[in-house]
Amino acid sequence: MIEKPQFCRFSRAHIETLLDEHPRMERRLLGLASNELATAQDQMVLLGRKTAREKLASFLIMLSRRAKTRSQQGNPVHVPMTRTDIGDYLGLTIETVSRTFTARCKAQLIELEPEHSVRLLDIEGLVAIAGD
Repeated sequence: MIEKPQFCRFSRAHIETLLDEHPRMERRLLGLASNELATAQDQMVLLGRKTAREKLASFLIMLSRRAKTRSQQGNPVHVPMTRTDIGDYLGLTIETVSRTFTARCKAQLIELEPEHSVRLLDIEGLVAIAGD
């Protein structure tokens, strides 16, 4: 089961004081911010330059990698989004998302499973399609 995140709020002055007292924490936050910028850049490339099949393959690989970095199972991939949401995220129509999922299933690269999961049958093939 996936836990819901919890948030808290601090004033900027409090955070700056905390970071002054703990420089390792400041470096860690800078590293996290850098990773987020790289992820945003990857998303822009995904939206701007890739075909529908490349976008879907990249999306599934990204979800798998993200799950693994969180010490979760990377295959099958949990996809907690509707096809409409996936289309919005990837810049595709729901019809294109559905056709692309169907084509990847027929090519035996993926298998749709219950509970919003997708089994990656040929990860190397998906990586090749994604160009990652």
